[in-house]
Amino acid sequence: MFSEKISYWMGSISDDPIVGLYNTSTGQSTGGYNGRYSNSAEDPPNAIDGLLNTKCLNFGVQDNDGFMLYNPGVNTFFFVTPTISNASVAVALLFATADEFPYRDPLTVTLEGTNATDVEALHLGSSWTLIYSGPTGIDPARNTYMQQQDFSNTIAFRSYRLLVTSQEGLSNSVQYTEAQILGHV
Repeated sequence: MFSEKISYWMGSISDDPIVGLYNTSTGQSTGGYNGRYSNSAEDPPNAIDGLLNTKCLNFGVQDNDGFMLYNPGVNTFFFVTPTISNASVAVALLFATADEFPYRDPLTVTLEGTNATDVEALHLGSSWTLIYSGPTGIDPARNTYMQQQDFSNTIAFRSYRLLVTSQEGLSNSVQYTEAQILGHV
């Protein structure tokens, strides 16, 4: 079906559209987007730029009084529409840890796919199909790539949504350096 095997990540390297998410659960509609990041040097495109010297840090959501909620980094991260082709088959995730604060590391994630590309449709939970739910492979090592997490998938999708479902410890945020979605076209 797909003959060209590639190992690629989606993001600013090819200017793929990416939207940061928070308060969003697998299979559900977007709870919030383009939320709170410490600064523009730590926003979602940095999580998929192929560089170990950048990172993404997501503070998630606050309550109405401005106080941090319990582990606001859970149910955060992004959706992306790769421009590498009209559709691609994701078969692995490859994470790299940030330079500090291991308790902010994402431990488990979900990856969902859809053939929608319209921003409104990408915010709807009904448009997403679960592809992967499991570990990130992250361990205590800092600022380095972890073990690749392979999974079985043969379905091509045009867009992907990656959500953190648990993290190492209690923190005001979640962070990592890279979250590469590997696959082929």
